[in-house]
Amino acid sequence: MNQPTEMSSGEVDAAWSSVVSTLHAARERSQKNYTASTELDVTVLTGFLGSGKTTVLRHLLENPEDLRIAVVVNDVGAVEVDAHLVKDASVQQISLSNGCVCCVLGDDLENQLEHLVTAGSYDAVVIEASGIADPIAIGQIVQGAHNCRLDGIIAVADASSLDVQLADQRIAALVARQLQAAHLVILSKGDLVPESERERAVKLIADVAPGGRIIQANDGVIDLGLVVGAALNGVSMASHEQGGGLAVVSLVVEPAGPWQPTELGKFFDQSTHGLLRAKGWFEDLEGSLFHLQVVGRRWEIKRWSGEAPKALVLIGLNRDDVATTKVRLQYIGQG
Repeated sequence: MNQPTEMSSGEVDAAWSSVVSTLHAARERSQKNYTASTELDVTVLTGFLGSGKTTVLRHLLENPEDLRIAVVVNDVGAVEVDAHLVKDASVQQISLSNGCVCCVLGDDLENQLEHLVTAGSYDAVVIEASGIADPIAIGQIVQGAHNCRLDGIIAVADASSLDVQLADQRIAALVARQLQAAHLVILSKGDLVPESERERAVKLIADVAPGGRIIQANDGVIDLGLVVGAALNGVSMASHEQGGGLAVVSLVVEPAGPWQPTELGKFFDQSTHGLLRAKGWFEDLEGSLFHLQVVGRRWEIKRWSGEAPKALVLIGLNRDDVATTKVRLQYIGQG
């Protein structure tokens, strides 16, 4: 029986007070003309490993509705896989053809945000937080950056695995914190589960983060205004909680392959790899590239067009599990 993290009555009261105060602020803001404002709206996109944040991000960049969006990507591992998915290049800053830009998160986020403000070329910033990052800590950095305004925290939750995550005592507190910090929760991958499971995921979110808004979105398809214009919808930042990010182990397999996709799929079907997440690209015996995504026991392999680093990032909670999986991958197809 899954036991979701509960909030005390005091925490619920504090959360609702925050919601009410920000709704008043949103109404006041909507009555003013902010076209001449030098403040840059910043949205934090959070969610646990494999929840679907990058899919949402790609949809936003492909449908910017004439907005110039700067994306700051904070990835786990030595290979910037998420940044590479957003644009087919892996460099510090990528100027996109639609007027948007993608940056890799630097050591000093506050200075990086202020540089984007100084550039004066962007209408909004979206920070894709690592799946193990504390969104409240990132939000506080945004609030402290000169001429930046926290527009909201968006959490992406995986309908197919949320119950398992909240039942796992090792990660439940962080998953709950991400949901509680958000003013809007995007429920992803609902098309992969039956309606009863979707309804259960919605109830779990409502139990963990009472009063939060929940939007169901498949394949990352969501209205840009719900993400970038979040403050106008009333933002809640549950800063009354204490805590930080989750400590995980991340190892890189490089070069990845050559493996036959069928053999690699069989490995993830049959092995007890113990990984939370794996992602990246590998080469088959003929030199073709494939993209691999692993979330828990679910995996997906797709042929990849274009160039990409032949490397996989393996992420888990136990170093022995991750290291053993890395070694076992090297022997796939060798008997």
